Amino acid sequence: MIKEEFVSAVKGVFDACRHLSKISGEIRQFTPDGRMVGDIGELIACSFYQVTLHGVGRHYWDGVYNNRNVQIKATGGDTTYLKEPPAEGYSNGLLMVFKIDRNSGDYSLVYNGDIGRVWGALDNLQSNRNGEKTISLNRLREIQKAVQGEDIVPALKIL
Repeated sequence: MIKEEFVSAVKGVFDACRHLSKISGEIRQFTPDGRMVGDIGELIACSFYQVTLHGVGRHYWDGVYNNRNVQIKATGGDTTYLKEPPAEGYSNGLLMVFKIDRNSGDYSLVYNGDIGRVWGALDNLQSNRNGEKTISLNRLREIQKAVQGEDIVPALKIL
């Protein structure tokens, strides 16, 4: 996949949402969120990084890299959330978090590393009623500084 084509398509989604909000007289705010933004993040991970996606419907893991499970998050905001770990824990799992620019459609990789490190940073926080804990992208950027090379999913070599 060509990155410029991808970025243009994502920008089109956000532009369309802004247009729908405008023609509604701002009575309704159309924002791509939830499943759609998550799917965009998964597409980034498999198109531009060495992640193989699982089929739709896996509860905790979105894909795999080097025989390690990967959870993928994407957001247009300044925070994201993690769901409570499965009963067997996250053991050797990885986490990738992408920030999508709502104006340009471009993305940046905010966190790429072991998921246990992030959950460790959230130990003192209470989960919400859905078993989720919120974390700021700035906090993830700080945690990223301590990630070891073997815990990073490499980018694909795009010609």
